[in-house]
Amino acid sequence: MATEPEDPNIDDNVRDSSSPVNFSIWFDRGLLAITAIIMFGMMAVTFIDVVGRYVFDRPIHGGFEMIQFMMPLAMFTALPIVTRDSGHITISLLDGTLGPRAAWIQRLVILIGSAGVAAFISWLLWLQGNELLEGQNISGFLEWPFYPPAYAISVLSFVTFVLMIGVIVQHLKTTVEEFALSQSAARQRRPLD
Repeated sequence: MATEPEDPNIDDNVRDSSSPVNFSIWFDRGLLAITAIIMFGMMAVTFIDVVGRYVFDRPIHGGFEMIQFMMPLAMFTALPIVTRDSGHITISLLDGTLGPRAAWIQRLVILIGSAGVAAFISWLLWLQGNELLEGQNISGFLEWPFYPPAYAISVLSFVTFVLMIGVIVQHLKTTVEEFALSQSAARQRRPLD
């Protein structure tokens, strides 16, 4: 019985379905799929509502509420991936003025602050979800409960916090010189500077 030859370009960790690399890929794909479904839903509701309103004089009842429920879920399902990949929009006001060590420290302070904010948002939204559940608060037209999105956003914020801790640990493992080289390479890739 012939076996397939081993591909030397494939790392053994990628073959192992339980490896952190493989989990990360599936985690990203899952969150991106959820985000895409939610965004497609928002687009479909908006399109059908506009066509229904202006062509048939029959808009979707509760379409605005549907969009209100989907919008924060779309943002917070994408947030963990954007956070882990450091894909946030940044302003480079101090890039040229800070030395390598000061830039490394600045990045560390920003990462710690961002992790703190993500943890705080997670905690507050969990408390808000508890209050919404106890009060049985529902939306005005569709009568959807408000607590499930609050809990979902709280959990997604916590996932973002955990990923931020990983980014902080990775930054702490990076030397000032390695950080300066990576920043220099990133600046060369940015066309608008």
